[in-house]
Amino acid sequence: MVMKTIAILMGWPSLVSALLLASAGVWSGKPVLIWIGAILIVPIALYLSASPAYPLVGLIPVGALVAAALTCRRPATWQSLVGVGVYSLFLLVLAAIVIDQPIGS
Repeated sequence: MVMKTIAILMGWPSLVSALLLASAGVWSGKPVLIWIGAILIVPIALYLSASPAYPLVGLIPVGALVAAALTCRRPATWQSLVGVGVYSLFLLVLAAIVIDQPIGS
């Protein structure tokens, strides 16, 4: 029970704060905020990559935020928005998977 509580407190707040930081970075044009968000999700991405069924799934959120950070200063900010959008979609899918899990497993 304690480990599940620690995982919830460390996992979801860092995922959501990374989304907020990335959104603020795109909005303000400061890629350093997106880089901080990408660094925040690395432990969770490594945890997700430990699954034998989907070993590369952890690269999706990190890659999306790195791509957003690299394209943040370009004149076309839609590229950064696509990266943050992919990360947002990843969070939605992950939340749906977690919510659909049966209780007690």
